[in-house]
Amino acid sequence: MGTIIGIISALIAIFAIKLQFFSKPREEFEHLRVQFKATQRLSLEVQIELEELITKNNAWESEIFPGIKYGAYLDEMKQSFNKNLSDSVYSNLETLNLTKSTIASMTKSLEDQFGALSQMQSQTRLFSRQFSNI
Repeated sequence: MGTIIGIISALIAIFAIKLQFFSKPREEFEHLRVQFKATQRLSLEVQIELEELITKNNAWESEIFPGIKYGAYLDEMKQSFNKNLSDSVYSNLETLNLTKSTIASMTKSLEDQFGALSQMQSQTRLFSRQFSNI
């Protein structure tokens, strides 16, 4: 009887380890997907607002930051979006065999990008108001 209990205990332990370390972390993956879509949506909004600001004020060659022109900045945003936040990248997330730590790292990166994009959106809106008052 002790042998049977030992075998059952070992099987339960193996099953628990498998669930803990080798199963897909569904909850974390869903959070990654939500964060990806939110960051993607905000990036598109910022690009649209920035392009409207640039076009309306003919600011393609004006500096947004020291040594960086509005047009070049917008082009870089679009390239970065296509490389990192496009629908094809989103679709490929399912095919990747992501670990819990990789998902956490990717989610943190997206959260950081979201914060930077939020700041850029605020700055763009502020610049729009300043240009319209001139």
